[in-house]
Amino acid sequence: MDATLPWFLFKKADAPKKIVKESAAPAGSEAARRIRCPRCQWQPDASSRWECWGGDGPEPPFNACGTSWNTFATGGRCPGCSHQWQWTSCLRCDEWSPHLDWYENAPADNR
Repeated sequence: MDATLPWFLFKKADAPKKIVKESAAPAGSEAARRIRCPRCQWQPDASSRWECWGGDGPEPPFNACGTSWNTFATGGRCPGCSHQWQWTSCLRCDEWSPHLDWYENAPADNR
C-alpha cells in the first residue's frame, strides 16, 4: 500500500458492503447544532449533497451547472459555476429557506 495516499482510497476485500460516512462534527456537538433546516430542524452532515440546477424554487434564474456538493462546506457557493445560492432546499422536508437562515447563532456565552 502506498503510504502517501489517504487510507480511504483503498478497498479491503473483506470490507463491509455498507459504508457510513461520519459527519464533520459528532451528532449533538456544538458544531453540529449550528447548521439546521429552519423549518424541520434537520441537520445535514458531511455526506449531504445538493445539486446546482435551475428548477421550481425561489432562487432567481441562472445558468445551472449540475455540480453536486455539500452546500454548507462552501457557504452556499457552487464550486462548479461559482453561483452564490441565496436559498437552500431541505433534503428532508423539501422546503426552501434562505441559505443564511440555516446557520444558528452561537450561544451567548460563546461569543
